[in-house]
Amino acid sequence: MSTTIKELGFVFREPSTRSRSLVARDHETLSPSYTRSYGFVMSHGKGSTVWDVDGNQYLDFAAGIAVLATGHAHPRVVEAVTQQIQKYGHIGATDFFCPQQIALAERLQQITPIHNAANPSDKLVYFGNSGTEAIEAALKLARYQGRQYVIGFYGSFHGRSMGSLSVTASKYVQRAHYTHIPGGVEHVPYPGKHFTERAKQDSYDWGDAVQYIEDVVLKRKLPAYEVAAVLVEPIQGEGGYLTPRDDFFPKLRAMCDRHGILLIVDEIQSGIGRTGKWWGVEHYGVEPDIVCTAKGLGGGLPIGGIIAHRDVMGKWVPGAHASTFGGNPVACAAALATLDVIEEEGLLDHAASLGAYALERLSAFKSAHPSIQRVDGRGLMLGIEFTGPNSEPLAKFRDEIVDLCFANGLITLAAGTSTLRIAPPLVIRRDEFELGLDIIERAISEIEEAHWDSLAQQGQA
Repeated sequence: MSTTIKELGFVFREPSTRSRSLVARDHETLSPSYTRSYGFVMSHGKGSTVWDVDGNQYLDFAAGIAVLATGHAHPRVVEAVTQQIQKYGHIGATDFFCPQQIALAERLQQITPIHNAANPSDKLVYFGNSGTEAIEAALKLARYQGRQYVIGFYGSFHGRSMGSLSVTASKYVQRAHYTHIPGGVEHVPYPGKHFTERAKQDSYDWGDAVQYIEDVVLKRKLPAYEVAAVLVEPIQGEGGYLTPRDDFFPKLRAMCDRHGILLIVDEIQSGIGRTGKWWGVEHYGVEPDIVCTAKGLGGGLPIGGIIAHRDVMGKWVPGAHASTFGGNPVACAAALATLDVIEEEGLLDHAASLGAYALERLSAFKSAHPSIQRVDGRGLMLGIEFTGPNSEPLAKFRDEIVDLCFANGLITLAAGTSTLRIAPPLVIRRDEFELGLDIIERAISEIEEAHWDSLAQQGQA
């Protein structure tokens, strides 16, 4: 086991002289609003392996927050970026035409399911620079149709700019002190499969989010004809890697159709092969009206966008929405290479296979570990939630597991209140993936052995 040191409020894996020096400089220069997990300072990476500035090696189960679908420094992505930057790095696609942007839009037309779009040409694409910009564009586009209200979900995370923040309901700290967040948003409970099964009552199924929208929101708060859209994550990301109950999306699609409401899916974290399909919503056999994408699309470069039916996006007029850097040619080149790699290396099937293996393995492991409340997810978007003897969330317990994984050479991240997320690059090899799960399981066992008895005694007090 590696030794660690705690300094500047973070755990460092030894040796860490250079890492600690850089973290100290970070404290003197960068905003305290960034959320950092532990003292990892990146030097370089290759595939699913990364090294810190002190030479320590790690397996990467975070992938830059589910960004690096093709891993670190994939040669195809590096080549595409190099070739493009040698030609030109920027043109300003708001005013001129960019071949790389056109080519990427054509690819997204091919792979993105859009409701009532029989042909790829029935879809249009808008490019921005990030996930939050994609959400902003989707909200503006939905409201451009003439209705103004949007329904979102508690636990959701859609970004930190003011429009996307209005539909975000993940952690109170993200909204604290922003008294003028744009209105017109109604939040409802997210029908997470695990806890809605426990929440059913004989008189009323409170886990049925669609029925809740119909019975409470549309009958008592908002007239349906004023609701522009429902915005939802196919798997709730920052909310704790929650999959919804099986009937949720089909019922939601039917409700939206009944009332003429647009269905927007936030695929920023779940899209581009992360769940074993191009888009997470494909697992439910439902086609949305607008798809938001970012993270995994750019191979590590900043890009985001939305795909919508031509009847919806075609209502925009020149100047209605635009971005100076959106669809940057270098980012588009990286995105095209990323899509090529996912297709040609069979990474959709690979992610699905590894995810099925992990769920089976971790579910078996869960049976002997009382701290594990839930093992959830699809493909390589997996979560392990920890709770105490009385089902109370164990955030600090989870954080100790994350720190111990780091000390033993595995980069992981937290999600939700007490969930550990597993989101490695899609290129991760089976043996690497198994090794990462070994490290997680050992860390859970060690922290559970150290703390569970005392937690059980507190629960009985």
